[in-house]
Amino acid sequence: MNLTCKQIRAFVDGHNSRRLQLAKGQVPGQPPASGMKLMMMTITFAALFSAVLGQPRVIEPPIRVDLQPPDSARHLSTRAVFESWLTMPTDHFGPQNADTFQMRYMYNEQFFGGEGYPVFIMVGGEWTIAAGWLLTGNMYLMAQENRGYLIYTEHRYYGQTLPYNEFTAENLRFLNVDQALADLAYFILELKKQARFADSKIILYGGSYAGNMALWFKQRYPHLVEGVVASSGPIKAKVDFDGYLEVVHDAFLSEGGDQCISTIRQGIADTVAAMQTEAGRRSLEEAYRLCSPLDYDNRLDMGYFSGLITWTFSTSVQQARPGTLLNICNNFATEIYGATPMEKIGGYIAAANNLGTSCWTVTYDVFLNHYNVTRSNSRAWYYQTCTEYGYFQIAPQSGTVFDQLEWLDVAFYVDVCKQAYDQRFDETFIFDAVDRVNLIFGGLEPDVNSTINIHGTVDPWHALGVYDQDLKEGSPTYTVPRASHCFDMLGWQSTDTIKMTRAQQAARRLVAKWLSS
Repeated sequence: MNLTCKQIRAFVDGHNSRRLQLAKGQVPGQPPASGMKLMMMTITFAALFSAVLGQPRVIEPPIRVDLQPPDSARHLSTRAVFESWLTMPTDHFGPQNADTFQMRYMYNEQFFGGEGYPVFIMVGGEWTIAAGWLLTGNMYLMAQENRGYLIYTEHRYYGQTLPYNEFTAENLRFLNVDQALADLAYFILELKKQARFADSKIILYGGSYAGNMALWFKQRYPHLVEGVVASSGPIKAKVDFDGYLEVVHDAFLSEGGDQCISTIRQGIADTVAAMQTEAGRRSLEEAYRLCSPLDYDNRLDMGYFSGLITWTFSTSVQQARPGTLLNICNNFATEIYGATPMEKIGGYIAAANNLGTSCWTVTYDVFLNHYNVTRSNSRAWYYQTCTEYGYFQIAPQSGTVFDQLEWLDVAFYVDVCKQAYDQRFDETFIFDAVDRVNLIFGGLEPDVNSTINIHGTVDPWHALGVYDQDLKEGSPTYTVPRASHCFDMLGWQSTDTIKMTRAQQAARRLVAKWLSS
């Protein structure tokens, strides 16, 4: 179908006008349309509009974090930040493999005091690095206060650091944390060959998976770094991660109260109940802005639909700042999202994901195709969950509002591993891979010194981190109420609580102490 933008716009305007008339029963010369007919016309139009304008919208599970720089960096000049590349061995542990790739990194030397002054390295994770992190944030302040050199390294297989252009399962075999930690060690050794850095102390700062890497680097290569700051690191690998949605439930309860949780619970309960009748199914499809009816007998399709619900709530919590969840709950108390509890859930999902006038194509094939691509950050990270971490955010069975979404189980996530990468990546393989990571790095008992471990109680990932005790004497843990994922990395925000600010300041003071000793 080849339509011009003008034709599409005319079709949209005409449809919206007719839809409004139908809703009021005002189409001249025709009997009033039933609500069911109106809904089906809307879904049909939405499906056509989605097909005309591009690929179906896909929502990812928040297993992968895309750590973007603070908003304050958007308007800052990047002239002080430079980009460079280092030739890196593809396989650090195979001396017969001579393959190499170009590892990208960025640096900012505006505060550098010269020979012997410290180097601060932000560790890249499963995202594309961006200059903004070297222009603002808590590590930036550390460098400013200690006359340090700022560096941001990009993780192999992410962004522009590509050992291979095609991410086949065979080519992804060098994507693992052992190789990534060796990349950092190799990078630091090369850096130290320069006279001005030969005596510099190295501080690592990492968030989320990169927070794991910072802690594990201190454990595996303690002689190369003075200390590390690990923000929101889920250092215990876990396949069936039901604790994630338990924290999401608790976050909405603590921020929005009983009424908010009651609305969410009723909306999801009504959604599941609506699946039992044809009329209910049509109402569900309208409430959730679906392009076409669900296949209610397909567990994988239903798993993706369950994810559409849970992953939206999860993302709101994972990215929360004080007050943002309360705003959502206040909207649930009105008809901004919809009139009935089910409509409120569907309207919230559309608003939170900026769906606009589009619709959701909720089929497992659409979801799977998102990972069956030649190359993407998403494909790379899902591979790592299949071969190292699990982190599969399944529906709990502990009394949460999400318990009824039983289709979101381990089998759903594992099927992506098998279909997108290798049939060998079954449940047994993944459980064994997770056990290996926990055995090598110690799970919740890492053997590290001179580390700062930071978590927020609202962050769902804190359930897989050490949040209730210090890692060791001299290696404190700061767990902050109402704070979420990697809050401390951002620097001060106007919505921050006093406890959030104090945790950031405490980290800077301890780092300064390490550097002065």
